[in-house]
This record gives sequence, C-alpha cells and structure tokens, in this order.
Amino acid sequence: MKLEEFRAQFPALETRAYLFSGAMTPAAATVRAEWDKWTDAWSADPNSVYTEEAMLGGMTSLRQAFARLLNATPEEIALTDSTSRAANIAIRILANRGSGSVVVDESTYPSSVYPWYAQGRDVHMVPTGHSADPSATLAEAITDDTTAVCVSHVSPFTGRRHSLALLSAAAHAHGALLMVDAAQSTGVLPLDTRAEGIDLLVTTGMKWLLGPPGIGYLYATEEVLATAPVLDVGYIGLDVPLGEWPVAELPPVSPTARRYELGLPSLPALGASRAGVELLLQVGLANIAAHVEHLMTRCLDGLQELGLDVTTPRDPARRASVLVFTHKHAAQLFEACRHKGVDIGTLTRGRLRVDPHGFNNEADIDRFLESCRTFDPNAD
Repeated sequence: MKLEEFRAQFPALETRAYLFSGAMTPAAATVRAEWDKWTDAWSADPNSVYTEEAMLGGMTSLRQAFARLLNATPEEIALTDSTSRAANIAIRILANRGSGSVVVDESTYPSSVYPWYAQGRDVHMVPTGHSADPSATLAEAITDDTTAVCVSHVSPFTGRRHSLALLSAAAHAHGALLMVDAAQSTGVLPLDTRAEGIDLLVTTGMKWLLGPPGIGYLYATEEVLATAPVLDVGYIGLDVPLGEWPVAELPPVSPTARRYELGLPSLPALGASRAGVELLLQVGLANIAAHVEHLMTRCLDGLQELGLDVTTPRDPARRASVLVFTHKHAAQLFEACRHKGVDIGTLTRGRLRVDPHGFNNEADIDRFLESCRTFDPNAD
C-alpha cells in the first residue's frame, strides 16, 4: 500500500492536521469497520460474538499479527489491557530472577519503574539527560549485580531513542535482561526483537499501532518464559480446553505467554487492533519510518527557524517520531493550534509534542508551522 492510500484511510485528516499519534491515532476506515462489525453483531445477535471462535480465535489472530510486526512467535505474545499492565507483569517476571538492582534512566516511563519501587527493590537511576550518548552512559552503569535494565525505547518526554542492541549486549554480558517500553516506537519504527536482543517488551495498541484503547501487549522470549513464574491465574491462561476446568486442583497452565492472560480482553478491540496492525504491515514499517523521518526533519528545521528550543536530537539515529519543544506560552499555543484544526500534544513545564505518523504529509507539518508563525498570545 502506498502512503497516499494509507492517508486516505483516515477521515479525520480531511479537516485536521493530526500530529499526536504518540497519544492516540485517529480511527482508520478498516479499523472502524472491524469495530462496527462487532458492535453490529452484538446488537443484532449477541450469541454470534460469544463463541469460542469469535473470542479465542480473535485473540489468536491478534497475537499472530503482532508477532509478525516484531519478528516474534505468537507463543511469545500475551494480550493485556494496557502498557502499564504489561509492564507490571514483565517486572514481576524479572523480579523472580533474583534480588539485584534494576538500571533505569530519567526517560524511562513511570509504569516501568514504579512497580520496582513498590516491591522495595533497588532502583539505580542513571542520569543521562545531558549525556551525548545516553545509551552508552546507561550501559556503563550495568554491573554483575544488575538484574534488569528497563528503558523506554523512545522517550515521550524528550523524543530521544535508545540503542537497544547496545543495551541488550551490555545487559547480557552481566547476566541481566533487557525490558523495553516500546509504546512510542512499535508501529512507526521497524523493530526486530531477535536482532535487538530484547528479552521483554511492552506496548499499547492505541498509539502508533492504530488500534482502539483497551489492548496492550507483552512480549517475552521463549528463553524467559522457560523459567518465568506463574503469577495470577485465570481460565484463558490454562492449558486445557475451554470449559473443562477441574475445581479440585490447579490444571496445567499454558507454557506460552498466554499464561498471563486471565480473562477476555475488550472483544470489539480485538478485530479493530488486528486491522490496525495489518494496515501497518501492508504499508511497511520501513516505508513509514523513512517518511516520518522526512517529516520530523522538516518540522525540526521549521521550529528552529522560528527560534524555538527543540529538545529532541537532530541525529535521526537518536530519535523516532516524537518531537519535543518548549514555548513560553505553551498552553495558549496548544489551544490556538486546536482552533485551527491542528492537533499536537502538551507536556509539563512549557513543553509541547509533535508526533507525525506515516499517514501525515508535508502539508500537515506546514500547517502546524504556520500556526506557530502566526500565533499571537495576546489575541482574544
């Protein structure tokens, strides 16, 4: 699928320059069609969506599609309801490996750090904000006492991208594992879990993966799963046929990542999420990443021409599709952009975000830059 055809999938782009895919993408036509298909069936014939094929088959299809995106196997994928849920599961798996410390930096998303604090574990927070090479700085902090390294692949606060291959090599050299929050990279960057050496990965469906809210993903390698503990137990994660549950004993639990699925996820979101992933696969993540890099450079150059302070690195190898800049009238600029049909994001301390996806084009970026250029904080 060509990028022009991809763009045509999004009705919102007919009137808006939507540039905040790092929060939630607008609904694509094929994604909306799958959601409506489920709700129409629910309305007309509820039993048609309450079958083993419709429910468990939908979960299987989504695992298969997401695994293709990561060069993983479906057996290494568990469906959750959010990145935070997946992160809590991943951290509980890692915590079972020993009592050593966990290495993070200040760009690591809180849901990949707070569960460690809640367990009373030693969290080694490495300052990398002023480092020329944050990944190298983080790698130097890994020791034989390190149990895990937990990072956000792309920081939602700065737009900086970590080198996962470098971090995994450093972690593995000390017997530690690498856990990655990829909520700001899956769906906009090619990501090969095997080549990058990722041990566990967590992400969400509602951002770059084009899905609706209510679906998250956990990836854990077969090697990790081989020694990973059973945590909470639900009927979906059992290794017995549906409905054949002995109550006098615990039946076998799935040896795959499915053991971490307790019950049914958001059923209408299954088909919609699969449609989003399949749409990305049709376009090709390499094509999306190259196009987004062009848009990011155009936007970064434009903001710097306006004299604005851009936090995100210029080096394409150290960024992805999150561009962070500061503005002394950030809240007003955000509202002015909204009024002109331009959607960006806000952070704290006067920071704003521009997150283009593969469905955006140069006109979207130029429309945003023009909104900045003509912005008057004193206007009514």
